[in-house]
Amino acid sequence: MLAVVTGASRGIGRAIAEELIGHGAEVAVCASSAAPAVRGAAFSARCDVSDERQVHQFFEKAGRPTYVVINAGVLERAPIEQFTAAQFDRVIGVNLRGAFLCAREAFRLQASRIVAVGSISGTLGTADAAAYNASKWGLTGLIKSLAEEGRDRGIFCAAVLPSGVDTDMLKKTPFAPRLQPHDVARVVKFLCTEAPFAMTGSAVEVFG
Repeated sequence: MLAVVTGASRGIGRAIAEELIGHGAEVAVCASSAAPAVRGAAFSARCDVSDERQVHQFFEKAGRPTYVVINAGVLERAPIEQFTAAQFDRVIGVNLRGAFLCAREAFRLQASRIVAVGSISGTLGTADAAAYNASKWGLTGLIKSLAEEGRDRGIFCAAVLPSGVDTDMLKKTPFAPRLQPHDVARVVKFLCTEAPFAMTGSAVEVFG
């Protein structure tokens, strides 16, 4: 079985890749800046998930996946009156457009399970992070809609909504860490490998 994990160079994505490799899966990973150096990965490549051509090429080279973990994400913080359109487009492009492009490839390749890493920010508002929060609200809606599209085809879709994970991204915020990346990775592994199909469409909160 092949698992695809996007945004796997560090933090939650890297922990997910390592967890799935430890579970016995072949894992294909990507990141926007460079091919991630994940020990034991079957395939690694550079891929900007907001770029349609790059996403298609990555999935084509990686092979037909059983599991697709949509993890790649970026955070830009600033008061709304100082936030530029370019910043907004970058956040939405990676966090939401990228999720759509990866999910579309997963459906086309008939993956069995799609798990997206969202955020508690997809359920509430946070000052100075309007674009990020909007992208995560949208991600939850995307996954819930895809769960309905995939229901009759046996394609399981779910989202994980963590809060306060000790990552480089969290260091850009005023919030204190409460979880480690491997805590989220274990939940993702459960959704990929063990969760009953009755959980399709779920947004699983992981707060510690």
